[in-house]
Amino acid sequence: MEGPSLAILRQELKRFTGKTVLEAEGNWRGGAEQFTGKTLRWAKTWGKHLLLKIGDVTIRTHFLLWGSYTIDRTKDRSATLTLRFENGEVHFYSSSIKVIEEPLDDLYDWRVDVMSRKWNAAHVRKLVRACPNEYVTDVLLDQNIFAGVGNIIKNEVLFRLKLHPLTRIKDLSRKQIIDLVEDAHAYSHLFYRWKKRFVLKKHYRIYHKGTCPECKGKITAGKLGKRERYTYYCENCQRRAGRSLPKL
Repeated sequence: MEGPSLAILRQELKRFTGKTVLEAEGNWRGGAEQFTGKTLRWAKTWGKHLLLKIGDVTIRTHFLLWGSYTIDRTKDRSATLTLRFENGEVHFYSSSIKVIEEPLDDLYDWRVDVMSRKWNAAHVRKLVRACPNEYVTDVLLDQNIFAGVGNIIKNEVLFRLKLHPLTRIKDLSRKQIIDLVEDAHAYSHLFYRWKKRFVLKKHYRIYHKGTCPECKGKITAGKLGKRERYTYYCENCQRRAGRSLPKL
């Protein structure tokens, strides 16, 4: 689940803020019952992390690759964590949940969160330039640089900028780095608006597509980079550039 989706979830949880957890259960090994009788004080997000302050404890939920949530309805499987309130309930499935004891500002750099008001493009550009030998496909998915960017955003941004996914950062021009940072941020907010209107998939240009929308050529798909995340790209429109680009 990418950063924009979590921003939507954070808004959906607002109706539970200030409410008491009437019942907490789930297969989370940390012990869900500890939250029963406690108040949900606030919900925040950083990148792909949902942060909930329940009583005096902050819990971090990460949805990993296949995690999901439902509100006021259940799935036909057990939840990692269920929180029931007087005005509804929320269920987290296939998720990693952890209790956080440290102050959040000691753990999270809000300047790299694409959905944060504290996003700082100049700071992110500096972080990008600090990894010259990395492939751009890997840098976009580095949560310490682009917190909240996931595989969909990565694919779409690379296509919008006509960048081959296996271009190394050192082979990008100054303008290309500026555009990369700005477009990752801008597209994340487009993603957010489209998903809120339930039209996100209609705007996919290359993700899960077979034909390039511009040159009408065949789209190449495969696991690329050290992260080996599935990547869709057009060999014609996203041309290879730079001496360090490997042959496929």
